[in-house]
Amino acid sequence: MYKMKKTIFTIIIFFSCFNYTFSQQEVSVFLGTSIFHGDVGYNSLKIGNTDKLFLNSQLAWGLSFRNNFNERFSINLSFKRGVISAYDNQSEDLFLVNRNLDFRSKVSEFSTNIEFNFSHYIIGSKKFNKALYVFTGISGFIFNPQGLTEQNTWVDLQPLGTEGQGSVVYPDRDKYSLFSIGVPIGLGYKININTNIALNLSWSWTMTFTDYIDDVSTQYVNPNILSPLAQQMADKSTFGTENGLQRGNSQNNDKFGFVGISFVYKIPKKSFCSDISYY
Repeated sequence: MYKMKKTIFTIIIFFSCFNYTFSQQEVSVFLGTSIFHGDVGYNSLKIGNTDKLFLNSQLAWGLSFRNNFNERFSINLSFKRGVISAYDNQSEDLFLVNRNLDFRSKVSEFSTNIEFNFSHYIIGSKKFNKALYVFTGISGFIFNPQGLTEQNTWVDLQPLGTEGQGSVVYPDRDKYSLFSIGVPIGLGYKININTNIALNLSWSWTMTFTDYIDDVSTQYVNPNILSPLAQQMADKSTFGTENGLQRGNSQNNDKFGFVGISFVYKIPKKSFCSDISYY
């Protein structure tokens, strides 16, 4: 019985130390910018116009915690916050220029991502000191689209129901939620600075399940069912529109992303296993 207990204890210690050696935790601070692709100004992603992705860039920031299961796989819990915006009058598409809509929105996203390094990587290792990586997962985010009035002030668009949401004329159009789910996908590059500090460069897109981050999705509605302010924000076209004409494309959901750099700190570990090293 004593030998069995000793054997079990030895196995537990072995796997505890194995997990200790190959499990590394990190915290990081993200600084960068947020990007957007939706109905408003969506041709900013047209080939040859990718520079317009950053035309209205503003500072984005974030915090994250990463647990590395081994030198290849890790899970990253991340919070990021930024401001996205777009303007039809900056487009080269005549339809968009005539439509003349605009929006901005603060976006706050919490995500859980699985990361895969294409090569072995460990903070503090001289041998495995850099790696290209990809990641994907699931996120929840909040947003609140605003539009610019003729008086040059920003107003919240969701309460206005600019496409007939909440009107008895369109009983199937409920006001959209300001919370949605997304699937982040991205790539990055990790490189060590010293034994405890590293830098991560990353670019990510979040594929969302909403088409209303910019408040634009379907058709123009009869302005008589809208409030005066909603009428102003729903139709800013330079040549006028009619009820039922295309306002947005409901077949393509919006997406947003973050581009920037993370300053990563490896959390030190101290235990009876700390003398064991595999690198």
